[in-house]
Amino acid sequence: MAAPRWDPLRNDSLPPTLTPAVPPYVKLGLTSVYTAFYSLLFVFIYAQLWLVLRYGHKRLSYQSVFLFLCLLWASLRTVLFSFYFRDFVAANALSPFVFWLLYCFPVCLQFFTLTLMNLYFTQVSWAGGRHL
Repeated sequence: MAAPRWDPLRNDSLPPTLTPAVPPYVKLGLTSVYTAFYSLLFVFIYAQLWLVLRYGHKRLSYQSVFLFLCLLWASLRTVLFSFYFRDFVAANALSPFVFWLLYCFPVCLQFFTLTLMNLYFTQVSWAGGRHL
């Protein structure tokens, strides 16, 4: 049985269905790679924060705030990509707050991190007496 042909002049006919651009096994492989990468990044940053505490560095410094922002970013990305393992359709149909937290807030964290690095660079360059 052949599918009915699509007629653009008729409203009751269905357009042809699109096939996915990426095969499912590639999507699963990329999801696994990203999840593993973000998990390793989380563990590395977590270890760095423990070293800051262990060796008695200032608790509220540029380094510790930067590491905490990166830890929060990596944890949100790990959670997001781990959702894709179960059901990627459900991962795209989240409640508004959870959607904002997993998709939009990491971008805000990247902006905060960039702003913190700019503030640190400005403070170091002005405190050293050099004007760039």
